Amino acid sequence: MYITKYARKVTVIVLHDVGIVDCNRASAEKAFNNPKIEFVWNSVLAEIKGKGEVESVVVKNLKTGELTELAAHGVFIYVGMIPGTDFVKGKIELDERGYILANEQMETSVDGVFAAGDARVKYLRQVVTAANDGAIAAVSAERYLDEEQSFKDEVVNVDKPVALVFWSPASNESIDMASRLDALIAAAGGKYKVVKVDVSRKKRIAQKYNVEVIPSILLLEKGELQLQLNGNVDDDTIKAQLKI
Repeated sequence: MYITKYARKVTVIVLHDVGIVDCNRASAEKAFNNPKIEFVWNSVLAEIKGKGEVESVVVKNLKTGELTELAAHGVFIYVGMIPGTDFVKGKIELDERGYILANEQMETSVDGVFAAGDARVKYLRQVVTAANDGAIAAVSAERYLDEEQSFKDEVVNVDKPVALVFWSPASNESIDMASRLDALIAAAGGKYKVVKVDVSRKKRIAQKYNVEVIPSILLLEKGELQLQLNGNVDDDTIKAQLKI
């Protein structure tokens, strides 16, 4: 129906018997009554011909095997609306129709698993939107791997406890507290390693430890949470809690 706005004639090749189409009845009736639409039943597309652009197609009748060549200037292949997501069912969150739920970063309900393309819950399913999804998913996956490796190198695989301070460029008090924490730990002989996390760039780490208040300080040993200080705490509280 949409293509008839731009084309003089639309031929729909249907693999079913006459009158049987895979859509709701109301849409079918509109298509049947549209003078620009013609149906070819019990058939499939066998070949697309043309040099540089579509010039014609070859249609094969499934009952007789007869091949018929039709003039055409374009071909649209309809593959259906059922997403092929059975292989991830029960592993990541899907909607009631089987489409994958993912956010704007293409992150699914499982950490480190990303989704892109028409199998994802989205408003418009076209090649251009699928390509857009793919670009975002690729960058998100790269950043995920980088963050995971950096976290292991800087926090998990170190010989001393880590004071993880969460800050944001938009919060002056968080910038101030990160600097104060650096100075306090240095003055105490470097009992802890200080790692600063910019939540505007590395939200996943904040989510991992359920950090909702900026600034916050987390004391970790081999990645395991030992102590958490939320808000812009004073120097005396930091020294008392961290025992420095």
